[in-house]
Amino acid sequence: MTAADPGRGVRLAVAAAALFIAAPSLAVAGPVAWLQDYLSIDTSNPSAGELPAARYLASLIERHDSGGEIDVRILVSPNGRANLYARLPANAVAATGRSLVLLHHLDVVPAGEGWKHPPFGGELHRGRIWGRGALDAKSLGIAHLNAMFHVLESGLPRRRDLILVASAGEEAGGGDGVGWLLEEHGELFADVEAVLNEAGVNRMAGDRLLWWGIETAQKQVLWLRVSAAGRAGHGAGFNPASPTHRLLRALNRVLDLEHDWRVTAASHQAYRALAGFRTGEFADVFDQPMEEVQAELERRLRDGRLDGVLLPGMSASFRDTVQITRIDNGAGPVNVAPGEASALIDARLLPDTDAGGFRRRVETMLGSGIHVEELLRSGGSPVSSTGSDVYRTLERLLGVRAPVVPTMIAGATDSRFFRRLGVDAYGFSPFTLSVDDAGGVHGVDERIPASGFLRGCRMMTRVAAALVLVEGDPAPAAAAGAGRGAP
Repeated sequence: MTAADPGRGVRLAVAAAALFIAAPSLAVAGPVAWLQDYLSIDTSNPSAGELPAARYLASLIERHDSGGEIDVRILVSPNGRANLYARLPANAVAATGRSLVLLHHLDVVPAGEGWKHPPFGGELHRGRIWGRGALDAKSLGIAHLNAMFHVLESGLPRRRDLILVASAGEEAGGGDGVGWLLEEHGELFADVEAVLNEAGVNRMAGDRLLWWGIETAQKQVLWLRVSAAGRAGHGAGFNPASPTHRLLRALNRVLDLEHDWRVTAASHQAYRALAGFRTGEFADVFDQPMEEVQAELERRLRDGRLDGVLLPGMSASFRDTVQITRIDNGAGPVNVAPGEASALIDARLLPDTDAGGFRRRVETMLGSGIHVEELLRSGGSPVSSTGSDVYRTLERLLGVRAPVVPTMIAGATDSRFFRRLGVDAYGFSPFTLSVDDAGGVHGVDERIPASGFLRGCRMMTRVAAALVLVEGDPAPAAAAGAGRGAP
């Protein structure tokens, strides 16, 4: 079967001609060159060209797996979205562990305008690799792939299967990626013990790492399109009830919707763990039982003293949030009042918020005459354990450099699909980047320092080795493959 056949997976046989087309840098193989080639494949959602990217990663595996030990499959959803699945089986005399999944997504958000360097060029400038996906999440995928290669080539027995998954459509909710894979090919994941995925939040102060943040929980996503229709007319006319005017008034009421501040089990776990490494007001507030933290936050809200204890970005961990991300009333001239106007609402809800009830509140605030269409409801998911063997291994390895703490993120990732099945999924980033370099996610000029990328590859290799190899944590061979533009 060819890789384009939907819904099926077979052992890939990549012809030499296809290798040459898909992977021009294979002759100078190395993580930097692999990432540059990977970034040059435009996988922008919603028209994501994931199949060429999946084929490229498969070609790298074929090149390194001379013994044919890795089972490589490209699985394509009915909507034509390609996912890569690669399993390296255990070979120890007594395999003692269930399988480990290394997960990242193939697709990226659209690049937009205003880049200093081509967003799909994969170019190296002043020690940084530029391109959409350099941070989210193609660099992570190459680090995963590099780690798999070192586990394969280490010569040490493997106590558990190692599975690499590169999924489709994560930026649009994952329905054609991990969601579809688990529903239609669940047998491939029946023995999974844990998942390492994107969304690790490592806090830096200059060049110093303050802590490793392992994502164990996330908020829910609720995406809505709201629209109003009515009489179009000339812009010079008196029409206060035009669709645009009615929609703007309705949206303003949604923005005025009050949201309670609430401490959830996920936020309490994250910030109480962090309080153990800090002093002052932060520790005083968060190093308490959940009920007392709730009471203290409410007191500070009343007294206007909340900003003194919350770190930047922390407030989203304690309340539902609403962002109006786009307003569209057509592309007509300024003197035409259009007959329809619409807007997109991105709501991020706490893990225990009733999403259906929240939507009903929004609809009530919008009022009559406003149509609401639900684009995505991610749903809640359990918190991953901080007592598992995988989490404890991360603590042991990473804690040599800085403390390890669980975190909750405001966004949503494919980890939620596994968590709903009772599988622990952890957001872990092996990269420790400055604020300047980490700021390009979903923005212009996304990039990653080549030196930091290679350090992250080495760290990812150590983690995978410790979790998979019987003797664990060997000193990895140089992960800094040269290749095009290596530092």
